[in-house]
Amino acid sequence: MPDLADALTLAQGGWQVLPLRGKVPLTAHGVKDATTDPAQIERWWAGNAEHNVGIRVPSSLLVIDIDPQNGGSLAALTEAAGGWLPPTLTTHSGRGTGGRHLWFMHPGGSVSSRRLPGSGIDVKTNTGYVVAAPSIHPATGMPYRWEGDMPAHMPAPLVELLRPEPARPARMPRPIRVGADADVYAQKAAYLAGYVQSSPEGTRNDRLFWAVCEALRDGHPAETFDLLEGAALVAGLSEREAAATIASARRTQGRAS
Repeated sequence: MPDLADALTLAQGGWQVLPLRGKVPLTAHGVKDATTDPAQIERWWAGNAEHNVGIRVPSSLLVIDIDPQNGGSLAALTEAAGGWLPPTLTTHSGRGTGGRHLWFMHPGGSVSSRRLPGSGIDVKTNTGYVVAAPSIHPATGMPYRWEGDMPAHMPAPLVELLRPEPARPARMPRPIRVGADADVYAQKAAYLAGYVQSSPEGTRNDRLFWAVCEALRDGHPAETFDLLEGAALVAGLSEREAAATIASARRTQGRAS
């Protein structure tokens, strides 16, 4: 089981770490608490405590997580990537069934696991963490282990495989004409919010942009835009993404944000 020395060694190597119980963070904010600060790490591992250790994926890297328990395999990934993967830094799971984390240099831009083969292969980026060696797998009691030294650059076919599919243009519904009556404004606002909230993945920004433009053209009050922002958050956009899309729509319509 990793102790304070193990956690500090990883942190000294530049890895942001956090304590885990099994695979679950022991901190209040999970991966957001990961750090290289020795003082904080010493508090987490105080009194000869032993915890598994997690690593937040650095922004310059990404991890391809192969989980045979859910149907993932290195062979399937290799075949899908064009028949060849370069040797790269790897963490082998302590489960003992061939699960592993393949560390690669991040190719830049957006990445997605949706086009990877099967349901047992995932991609982890800076918003996530992985269990690091020498952690102990909670099901088998066996340690995770490192193999290799440096993350490799991904071959072009694998980079292409990780690129999200282009979003199909959202089919816009027929606009509802709005008059001066406040009830009609409220009905239109509810309609636009429902349209945004039900956005499928890949259409959320487009739908929010369209809805904000509609509301601006019809002269809606500020409350409508608060409603649309809330609907976008429910649909799955972050606060930052929603605010940026609303600001972009305002600029397009020539309105101050």
